[in-house]
Amino acid sequence: MIAIQSTELCLRRTTAVDQTGPNIERLVEQVKAGSREAFESLLGFYEKRVFNFLWQMVRNAHDAEDLTQETFLKAYQSIQRFNSNQNFSTWLFTIAKRTAFNHFRAAKQFEELSPDHEVDLDDPSILLQQKDERTALWTLAEALPPEQREALWLRYAEGFSIAETVAILRTNQIRVRVLLHRARKNLATRLRPQQAQGRETINLTKIK
Repeated sequence: MIAIQSTELCLRRTTAVDQTGPNIERLVEQVKAGSREAFESLLGFYEKRVFNFLWQMVRNAHDAEDLTQETFLKAYQSIQRFNSNQNFSTWLFTIAKRTAFNHFRAAKQFEELSPDHEVDLDDPSILLQQKDERTALWTLAEALPPEQREALWLRYAEGFSIAETVAILRTNQIRVRVLLHRARKNLATRLRPQQAQGRETINLTKIK
């Protein structure tokens, strides 16, 4: 039986987000003042992150691209209503989440996500490098229920705090912690065959 240890460390090493970048607060204020150049800078900084998040939900690159564009259009149109006391990343990912939800509702396919799309194995937001062997941890996560996968991605791939993840998913802290705990238990279960074959395994632990 796999000991559930050190999940947070393992998952963070899987998809560490580059936190270096432009002064987001300043760019937001410039966008509010009418600067298209500032908005393009925000787009360049967040576009891949938003796309990866949406791809985790829709499992289709074309749909993820369309929803990414729609997300940024909505953000641009509503930027004047953005409260500068908020975290811009949380606000933007909340828009992305709602945009995807509307897509699912319109297509009536939220529970019919296809697992058969190709994973970009060269993207550090998809792969985990464990010693000398690359283990596609996020490939294993594809089979998780959508809500578990979303919570896992926001918490570990994007590095959002529990509170920020709660805000994006529009739920409560207990629900998020339950989703993360179940996701990690499910991953541990899926890793057992690797252990049986004598491969290196990833130790998972409970969220504190």
